[in-house]
Amino acid sequence: MLNAIWVLIRTRLIITRNAIWRGSLRRKIGWIVLLALMAFGAFGIYSFVSVVVWALSSPEFQAALQEMALANPGMPSDFRPYLDALPGLVLLGTLFMLLLSSFSSLLSSLYLSGDMDMLLVAPVPMRAVFTVKFFGGLISQYIILFALIGPVLLGYGQGLGYGPLYFVCAGAVLLVLPLFPAGLGTLLLMAVVRVLPARRAREMVSLLGGMIGIGFYLTSQFSAELAPMVASPQSLQALLATNLPVLPSAWAGRTLVAAGQGDLLSLSFYGGIFISASLLVFIACMLVAERLYYNGWSNMATQGGRVRTRAPRREAQLQTLPLAHLLPAPSRALLAKDLRLFGRDLRNLQQLIFPLAIAAIWTFRMITTPAEPEFDQALPGFVVQLGHFVSAGIAFFICLSLSTSLAGTGISREGRGFWIIKAAPISPFQILLGKFALAYLPYPLVGSAFLLILSLLRHTAPLVLLEQWLLLLVTGLGCTAFSMGLGAAFPKLDWENPQQQATWQSGCIGTLFYPAYLTLVVGFIVTGTAVGDLLGGDVLVVLGMRLLGWVIALLITLGVSWVGVLMGTRGLERIEV
Repeated sequence: MLNAIWVLIRTRLIITRNAIWRGSLRRKIGWIVLLALMAFGAFGIYSFVSVVVWALSSPEFQAALQEMALANPGMPSDFRPYLDALPGLVLLGTLFMLLLSSFSSLLSSLYLSGDMDMLLVAPVPMRAVFTVKFFGGLISQYIILFALIGPVLLGYGQGLGYGPLYFVCAGAVLLVLPLFPAGLGTLLLMAVVRVLPARRAREMVSLLGGMIGIGFYLTSQFSAELAPMVASPQSLQALLATNLPVLPSAWAGRTLVAAGQGDLLSLSFYGGIFISASLLVFIACMLVAERLYYNGWSNMATQGGRVRTRAPRREAQLQTLPLAHLLPAPSRALLAKDLRLFGRDLRNLQQLIFPLAIAAIWTFRMITTPAEPEFDQALPGFVVQLGHFVSAGIAFFICLSLSTSLAGTGISREGRGFWIIKAAPISPFQILLGKFALAYLPYPLVGSAFLLILSLLRHTAPLVLLEQWLLLLVTGLGCTAFSMGLGAAFPKLDWENPQQQATWQSGCIGTLFYPAYLTLVVGFIVTGTAVGDLLGGDVLVVLGMRLLGWVIALLITLGVSWVGVLMGTRGLERIEV
């Protein structure tokens, strides 16, 4: 079996070397830049941690802490026990993140790899395939571990002035640390794959990861509100609680502290427990998982699930959408198809989490911010109008994010299956219209509801709400029409990864278009208000100038939409399948 493992590893190394060596110059430069950024970031983390730990362990800080403890009896007078518990806290969080990431990485490596069909029929032992794929899935974890956690531990030891024994033990701990969560993650993976399809499990993990990321983002946004509750002497006791001797992370942390302090007895005890427990759990999980691996992969490859009776599709479900009955029948069918396919991939729901969280945060901030009508009365009219457009801007960002999740780059979302639509009796304009309807859908639905709720909570005047709503619909119309036309003019139908649907042409042009178009539209509207205020006096003159600004903005939007339709239809006509 060792020879088979060596053959598989050697083949993988050759493939990786050829992919890098024969890749394009841009890809090589990208690898060099990425490595340089990782090295620079690791050095920055190392320097920052070493300086902070050195400052916390300095005699000056200890003297100041003792003086503060005399004035505040609840504060600790010695900070060294908390510094000794810091490695255990860092490694506890690392173990938790490794457990989550190992499930996803091993799922992709063991079940969703593109070469699994060939490896399973190759004349190599199944155990060799499992071993190579297992450790191949841990490569990314080791890279992240040594690039992020390694500098933290090294900076900690440098700040406390530890000797070479600490740095050797830190490297050994980093090598052994992923084995414990990887073994448990593998057993969990085998159990999940025997119940759920592997692709559905990956989608659920992606959704869970998105929710965890949003949780961290929400915590950072409300850090000012949470800081008074956390910044207390009692919170330091939670740091000591993470150093309990029953946790594997505490064994590793106490091993590092004992190595730095030269306590060989504690080093041997805690280091031996940590390494022995990690290896035993890893080997036991590997033996059990290896027996379940082939059966689980075979079930994943052949499972089709029970045959479900298809519920009758009612046309009334689509008619509930705004103005859906005005679409031609082919465009309406394309819209219904895209809406049905959207909910089948849970990763699409992950893309919806972030804009919804942003909406909740910004809405909370705007509601809790007190209004100052006296201050608004002292400002010019166009400045007040710009302030009112902030709500429309938030709604536009949310709708743009939802539109991108729903429709993506438009035509490129179809991939290699676009030939089915191309061969169907449907004109390019009707294809473009169906894609546009899907991408524009969040603006009248989600955007209007968001502005209405926000206006009720902030007691916004009806005319101001109407102006915000019109701005949202007008800018959404122009951006959606142009982006759909741009995606049809520069499609990418041969993508393998959904993240690679956009072409560089559409990306560059879109980056230049969005700020220019939004600046022109908002600029003409605000300019009309400013000119009306300068002319002053007659109310009809002020209203006329405002109306003129809106008319110019609408004409710009109609022109942009016409350009988008023209680009899109001609691009669809040029596509050959």
